Amino acid sequence: MANIKIDKKEYDIDSLPQEVKGQLAALQQCDQKIKSWNMNIALAQTARGAYAAELNLLLEKVAAVGAEKVEVVEAEEVDEVEILLAEEVDEIDEVEILSAEEVEVLETEEIEANR
Repeated sequence: MANIKIDKKEYDIDSLPQEVKGQLAALQQCDQKIKSWNMNIALAQTARGAYAAELNLLLEKVAAVGAEKVEVVEAEEVDEVEILLAEEVDEIDEVEILSAEEVEVLETEEIEANR
């Protein structure tokens, strides 16, 4: 004799009318479908997270619309970095990256101009 508990009441499955057994079977099928759908949703959410992470990595290599082109240089090529305040950045119209040789020429010209 198998029993089932519904809404805190226990029933003998064998003594239930066919109509009730049919409703129980339909309810169990619905529960199985919902469980299956939830598993599919979890799989899709996991895959979506992986796709989003990969997309972000790929987009790091692509310029956004309206973004200014930025030249990326190797760390060895940069001798000095100047940190600017946000207000100072707004005042700058153009940024030019100079090579070490160009900086040396500019420094020499500035020294001669200040004499």
